[in-house]
Amino acid sequence: MEASCPLASEAVGQMAGKKVIAVKDWTCGMSDEIGRVVLTINPTEGEPILVLMTILQAAKMAQELRSPKRVSLLSPR
Repeated sequence: MEASCPLASEAVGQMAGKKVIAVKDWTCGMSDEIGRVVLTINPTEGEPILVLMTILQAAKMAQELRSPKRVSLLSPR
């Protein structure tokens, strides 16, 4: 996922580092002025996280959410 703003870069870096946060709720909307999808994540602790992405990036994320890949929560021994 390519980041289009500093906040998105920070969020992508945290995902790459596999940081997990508890999410209270989230909202998503389209900004006609900038032609981007705006995702606002409200974690249970801390400030809201804003992510700007293109429509194609949002569609890819939606596809991944519909059919998530299975991952192991426990490290292999």
